[in-house]
Amino acid sequence: MSHATTGVPVGGTRSQTARTCTLCVVGSDEELQIPVTISTRVRPVKELLVQKTGCNFEDLQFMVKTGVYTKKLMDTDEVRSRVLVKGIASFRRQQKQYAHPHAIIGAGHNGLRQALVFAEEKDSNYVLFDRRDRIGGTSWLAHANKWSKVQTELGTYHLNYSDQCECPQGMSPWPSRDELLDHFEQVADDWGLRPHFRLSTDVLRYGVQESQDGTGDRSYNLTLRSTKQADAQETKLTVSSLILFPGNLTNPRREEYKGEDVFGGPISYGMFDETNYDELSGKNVAIVGFGAFAVENIRTCCEHRANKIYLVCRRKNICMPRMVSWWINGSVFPVSAGDVMREMEGMYKMIGEDPWSYYAVQSNESRSNVTIYQKARFGIGDIYFLSRYYGKTVVVEDTIKKLSRNTVHLDSGTKLENVEAVLKLLGFVAEWSVDKFLQLKHLYGFWVNDDYRVATISEFPTINAQRFSTTSLSQGAIGWCKMFYYFWKYPGDFEKLLALGMVNKHFPNIEKDEPGYVVDSKNGSQAMIVVISACPGLGEVMNKYDDRFKRSKQWGTHSLEAIQAAAAEDWMRYCQMFKDAGDDRPFPPYPFPVERLKKMVETQDKAEGQKMLKKGYIQSFSDEFFR
Repeated sequence: MSHATTGVPVGGTRSQTARTCTLCVVGSDEELQIPVTISTRVRPVKELLVQKTGCNFEDLQFMVKTGVYTKKLMDTDEVRSRVLVKGIASFRRQQKQYAHPHAIIGAGHNGLRQALVFAEEKDSNYVLFDRRDRIGGTSWLAHANKWSKVQTELGTYHLNYSDQCECPQGMSPWPSRDELLDHFEQVADDWGLRPHFRLSTDVLRYGVQESQDGTGDRSYNLTLRSTKQADAQETKLTVSSLILFPGNLTNPRREEYKGEDVFGGPISYGMFDETNYDELSGKNVAIVGFGAFAVENIRTCCEHRANKIYLVCRRKNICMPRMVSWWINGSVFPVSAGDVMREMEGMYKMIGEDPWSYYAVQSNESRSNVTIYQKARFGIGDIYFLSRYYGKTVVVEDTIKKLSRNTVHLDSGTKLENVEAVLKLLGFVAEWSVDKFLQLKHLYGFWVNDDYRVATISEFPTINAQRFSTTSLSQGAIGWCKMFYYFWKYPGDFEKLLALGMVNKHFPNIEKDEPGYVVDSKNGSQAMIVVISACPGLGEVMNKYDDRFKRSKQWGTHSLEAIQAAAAEDWMRYCQMFKDAGDDRPFPPYPFPVERLKKMVETQDKAEGQKMLKKGYIQSFSDEFFR
């Protein structure tokens, strides 16, 4: 009778009964037990060892003892219960050692997080440079002012975002610049980072020094100069690798308008400490731009009792209520863009607008397939909506033609009269000097010219997504920094990644004035997915920091009830402020009460959890899964 007739596979049925295989390194006491089945062959076990240890498949030999003799197993043989392994020194993966320190350039959030990865790994072989005399980075030390606050929640924007750190306590859900900088300083002290700092030091350039031992290895000679004195002498330092964290575009876009000299009121950029907001009390203010900094300045102007705010922009960007951002940043499964839009509808209805009509929203007719794409990141804040509801803020879609005495003339012919101050918040432009410093021809993912030792990354400056896992920085930062450290320790995995050619290369574009170091959200996210998928060892590291970990940090910093109470308190405080200014309308209730937030969380957990379970992405679905 044929196998086709009986349904029995050629070669017979292979047993799937579970058993354990013990692997023993020849010449060592080290053993490794792995689960197999009765019919498991040698080859997949070897492949597992290659994946786990990074050894070469061709070097591995599996042997078994038969009396006083040893027998070599072929790859097609069934693996025995106890196997001697040759061609490997240890089951513990060997990390590459470096003769020189690793250089981290930039002491902002990301640079400090990279230093913390070294500290958490008990690796002291690094040095952190910054041209400023204190830590914090350009965004918080230069662009922010004393009124600036974190727009996203503290729970996903702090340096304790790690499995080795407790959630920060006793801080505001939306900390100020000074509170956040104090947090940075405290964490640096707690982890003993300061001996590795080289502050007030500018890294001018680097040179490549190839190894003379024929290994193909290399080091880098940094040229340094102190920023404490103008005539400081240059010094040198040899490092094994360097990573540059240039910040999220640090060069503010500048424009000058005809008639600024006769305008008669303050004209400034609404960042740095350039603007005296106390002078804006009772005045009409024009804010130019519609990015996150512009939305932040609406809050600051309202808190300083500006009379009216004109937000002048080419087109309106999507703004996000605080609690929608909180919901995304605590989600166990990424939130669909359609659900994000639906939860924002109520706030937009308050101001008489339909968010689905915004240019950034692309959707099919049923709104089941939604993408949000805009070049500016979300401005996040309830005060944007409340100030528009009270008529304190008016959005004007137009561009400025010129200024005259207390008047803003727009290209459409409209005049904004009785304007007494202008704040420019025009976004940021990339700096070609970063490409020049890096000697960048292209980025392979985030690595300069295919070199795992030289890397750069900054927060992706655009929004382009159908699902949202975060609106903040720390979740991305922990992944980036763990990834860079992993490839420094296991460069063989990077060589395999390079050989696969699966990661897109990103080139400078001179015609569009786009330096190569700036990667948008779509390409950056795709690069991360490919890199993690192609490197199982890295995937194991990154799995610790999944969305359930994100929830533990978000909710462990401030509970649902605590952050809702803080947001509702601010809402009512602003309502009272507008009433004191003469608006006697009843206060609108806060649109996100506790019960609504709980329902948002529970509904999304259940709906997305059922989908993941059905697709086989998760094995169980219960309350325990979300803890």
